[in-house]
Amino acid sequence: MKLGAIFGFEFAYQLRRASTWLYVVVLFWVAWSIIQGNYVDDARDGWLFLNAPLVVASTTVIACLLWLFLCASIAGDAASRDIESGLHPLSYTAPVSKREYLGGRFLAAFALNALIVLAIPAGMLLGMHWPDVEPEILSTWRPAAFVLSYLVVALPVVFIGTAVQFAFAALSRRPIVSYFGSVVLFFASMGLAAFVAGVLRQQDLARLIDPVGMITIISDLSDTWTTFEVNTRLVGLQPVLIANRFLWICVGALVLAVTYRRFRFAHPAEGRRARKKAKAAAAVQANDAPFSPVDAHAPVRPVLSARAVDRHFGVATHLRQLLAVSVRSLRTLAKGWTVFAPLGAIALLTCIAVPARMDHIGVPLLPRTEHVLTYLTAALANPGNRVWMIVPLLIIFYAGELVWGERDARMGEISGAAPVPDWVFFVGKFLALATLLVAWMIVLGLAGIVGQTVLGYHHFEIGLYAKVLLGLQLTDYLLFALLALTVHTVVNQKHLGTLAATVLYALIAFAPLLGVEHKLLVFGASPEWSYSDMRGFGASLSPWWTFKAYWIAWAILLAGLARLAWVRGREANAGARLTLARARMTRPTVFTAALAGVAMLALGASIFYNTNVLNAYKPQAERVANKATYERLYARYADVPQPRVVASSMRVEMYPERGAAEFRGHYRLINSTSQSIDTVHVATATGDGIDTHDLRFDRPARRELDDAVLGHRIYKLATPLQPGESMRLDYAVRFEPRGFGNRGANDAIVANGSWIETANFLPTIGYQPSRELQEPGDRLTQGLAARPRIPLLEDTKARNAAPGDVGILFDAIVGTDEDQVAIAPGALRRTWSEHGRRYFEYASNAPIREDVQFFSGRYAVRRAQCNGVSVEVFHHPAHDNVVETMARSACDALAMYSRLFGPFPHETMRIVENPVRDIGAHAEPSLVDYGDGFAMLNPSAAPEGIDLVFAVTAHEVGHQWWGQRLAPARVEGAGLLVESLATYSATQVVEEALGPEQLQAYLDMMRLEYQVPRSRASPPLLRAWDQFLNYRKGPLAMYALSQYIGRDNVNLALRRLLDAFPPGHTPRATTLDLYRELKVVTPPQYQGVLHDLFAANTYWELSASQAHTRKLGDGRWQVTLDLRARKLLVDDTGAEIDQPLDEWVEIGVYPGEAQRQENREVILVKPLYLQKHRLTNAAQTIVVTVPREPGHVGVDPRALLVDVKPRDNFTDVSSDGGPAAR
Repeated sequence: MKLGAIFGFEFAYQLRRASTWLYVVVLFWVAWSIIQGNYVDDARDGWLFLNAPLVVASTTVIACLLWLFLCASIAGDAASRDIESGLHPLSYTAPVSKREYLGGRFLAAFALNALIVLAIPAGMLLGMHWPDVEPEILSTWRPAAFVLSYLVVALPVVFIGTAVQFAFAALSRRPIVSYFGSVVLFFASMGLAAFVAGVLRQQDLARLIDPVGMITIISDLSDTWTTFEVNTRLVGLQPVLIANRFLWICVGALVLAVTYRRFRFAHPAEGRRARKKAKAAAAVQANDAPFSPVDAHAPVRPVLSARAVDRHFGVATHLRQLLAVSVRSLRTLAKGWTVFAPLGAIALLTCIAVPARMDHIGVPLLPRTEHVLTYLTAALANPGNRVWMIVPLLIIFYAGELVWGERDARMGEISGAAPVPDWVFFVGKFLALATLLVAWMIVLGLAGIVGQTVLGYHHFEIGLYAKVLLGLQLTDYLLFALLALTVHTVVNQKHLGTLAATVLYALIAFAPLLGVEHKLLVFGASPEWSYSDMRGFGASLSPWWTFKAYWIAWAILLAGLARLAWVRGREANAGARLTLARARMTRPTVFTAALAGVAMLALGASIFYNTNVLNAYKPQAERVANKATYERLYARYADVPQPRVVASSMRVEMYPERGAAEFRGHYRLINSTSQSIDTVHVATATGDGIDTHDLRFDRPARRELDDAVLGHRIYKLATPLQPGESMRLDYAVRFEPRGFGNRGANDAIVANGSWIETANFLPTIGYQPSRELQEPGDRLTQGLAARPRIPLLEDTKARNAAPGDVGILFDAIVGTDEDQVAIAPGALRRTWSEHGRRYFEYASNAPIREDVQFFSGRYAVRRAQCNGVSVEVFHHPAHDNVVETMARSACDALAMYSRLFGPFPHETMRIVENPVRDIGAHAEPSLVDYGDGFAMLNPSAAPEGIDLVFAVTAHEVGHQWWGQRLAPARVEGAGLLVESLATYSATQVVEEALGPEQLQAYLDMMRLEYQVPRSRASPPLLRAWDQFLNYRKGPLAMYALSQYIGRDNVNLALRRLLDAFPPGHTPRATTLDLYRELKVVTPPQYQGVLHDLFAANTYWELSASQAHTRKLGDGRWQVTLDLRARKLLVDDTGAEIDQPLDEWVEIGVYPGEAQRQENREVILVKPLYLQKHRLTNAAQTIVVTVPREPGHVGVDPRALLVDVKPRDNFTDVSSDGGPAAR
């Protein structure tokens, strides 16, 4: 059978190629690296077993993503090798059908790829049983996990990938275009599917259109499965994954069918435009031919006129040649759809994505240019925005097309014989690629502007677009473009060059994961630049440009290498190429290379001096080792009695232009223990540029230890400090950044928008548990004893630990530049100018935390008086859109919290903008700081009316009570007492100030988090420790309880909790104390609800089956509702256990005009009826009477109980009793 013969020949031919075995080795190494680099630490941390089925599937899908590019040449070569080699006149005329020809070659490519990806499980197995892997992090060997991952995860990707690659190459008659097919599939998975999931929020559709399976396996299953499920459930049997594979297998079959239909056994023809031009030229020649009356058929001898050739080959000629090569190369790229298709797709998606992403949990953002640019840029090394990885991949493709352009057209020998210098060819092609990248950046900038325009924003900041896109981002792409051109030139084999460049890019992009952290060692790497309206680029550009100058010098060396290796003619032999390279070592070449080499060495030495001498370069392994050493050496002093800081006085000098600061002050220390203290441990800051000096007590003391590396000193007091006795500790700290580190320059002090946290600069007393290793995996590798990430709720030692946030009396004098305002906690006592500087004196009138913050900037300020408290909002002058809302919220919150929970102890509530590009806020005593991004919130444009600025401000002010006045023990559930109670308190402010509709919109926003794929398994709220439980489930549970037992009862319990645990009280409060107070105020019939909300991880499944109504004789309406109910307990492993049903649940009846808005779980219309009913059966009928005709009925209509699918809680009311269609 001819198909079998073609299959056998093709399979054997490619199997013999060295590149095939290179692909096997690379995939084997990739799988090994993923296991060792990604999952070993997770297994040691206790999140999973190293050989868990999900680990096997995740590694497989990641490796398959790389396979798309690694093995594209197999399908490309099988599809169009005859055209490439010039044998198509023979093979196309052979007695072989199209089915046999295409089928045999495709099946051979597919079979070979299917065998190659077997290297993935082999590499995984080696990584899982590597000598340094502990047996306890491995589970039972399960062959089914590997078999399913191969059959369901890998093999379908291989089929669709091979089909698309084969189709692109067969129809284009060019093998390299198979690589572009890989780019298309990569974009579909990492770009389009991610866009549909993240921007359009169509998760189900995204799962289907992802050809690789990244979203389903890496995102959904990883996020929704419990540790138990990760370790036990097999991947491959999930319906969504099977549907995805079926769809893409069908797509692959369709692609092959289209390929079969369009493929022709015909010689490659010119494009339509070329054919038209040739036809027109022939017609003109025929019309212009001379007519002879004697012999019309006699051959005409054309008269040739030779033009004198200009034999001057000076600089001007070379520049003209350079221009000609550049223009011709650019036309070669631009005439194909391989440029305009991806550029148009990216531009279109960007125009859609920018408006769609300009929101924060449903609240619109002002599309300021600085924020839009975060979606348009990505670093070359370790890119955060993975969708832009497509640009370097396209650069690799375009570079191959440029280097091989003449040879692919069979014009290589002719162009090689042209009187054109070697460098003209290379530089001309680089300029063509650079022009394409410039156009790409301009199109992206225009797409960003279109997105801003769609949102009605017209302050475009064209200069900022140009600086970032045409300056910073373009530099990265140009460096990589030159690297890609050089690789293609040196390798001198199109597919291997593409492979080599792709592998190099993978090494660059994922260097940190491979343990290469120093940016001197990763091509194109540099510290990240940053920009905010407040501080501009700050100090980030200087180290960025220094690193880029270093890599530009390297790029010039690469260009020189490419010039030496440039192929002209047929010199493919390595020896011949070396001979030519030596001949090309002209004086200008050597001189240029020498200059570039000197520049590279000088810049490299300068960078090394900055990163490793002036600053301490500490890779991750060294940082982990230092933490372990600190714990080994000094943990024995953790329980040694130490004096406590009760007062702090300091003078701070900030120098924004220099980026420096000086601290000089003293602590008042008191012995609050019951025994004398003769040894004092002082922890000093270890950051770069920080010098702690003049550390002395007001009594004789001898320094017995000074560990400058770990920041620990031990002083022996000549006279022990007796119980109740105090002493003074003076200190001086100088912060003077020297150069820059591997991560860039320190940006604590900048020209505008300085922000200092004293915890990072000033000395503290005693052993510091925060400097210990926290991750279980790190502790295991360092030989430290295992322990939970956070102490257990019952840990009495943690409850009785001396609190570091008891509170101190504080005063400070802060100096800054004359045109700036310096801000600190406490009340402003006075301000003055002196010696060209401006000074501010602050003092607290109530105890605050020891760790404080200082700010300096050119602030505008909004002041308001609220019941004797001065509320001050310091903000960047251009960011004034949220200022009034924040001031009003702070006033309303202070008034309510003072009434409910006790008076606010400070004279001033200060809210300060910091320059960090973050949409968040943070509270300290008497002070709240918020990020630059928070000022972009635009609640007035929110379609659902969520005033998030108001709510978040009320939340942060709430921390003055929850987190400041009540400082809980650092044990399980601490977040419930801090974040959950602050958010619950804010809900009361929102409801009172903005109304119940605003409150329901705010609560609905929090409930949206339940729609994000997540596991139901979690500890109960009393033991909560993660963000979702603290910020979402906890506040919703508190609100639900308030609707069951009354808000006044809940507030009474909270007030009692505060009174029982005043600042400094030990043992410190835990969630058990909160639960005890809530039980006291909860009526007996709701004790079960209290338990289910807080002491158990309980879920309800409630649904309204059908409802009908009939009009009564007195004009009222009787409504009958059939519902279903279930209560279940979900344990830590994800197991669901049915619980007896005996619940009080609200039943609500609403008028016909009431409609539930999109993304809303409740109806924001006053109900006709809303009462609690006792549910005891899985199926139950409720009959109620309402005053007017109803339209909708709901069980738990306000979504008080935790129901994963609350949208089936409602049903329409029918007059005939039939089921409602909803």
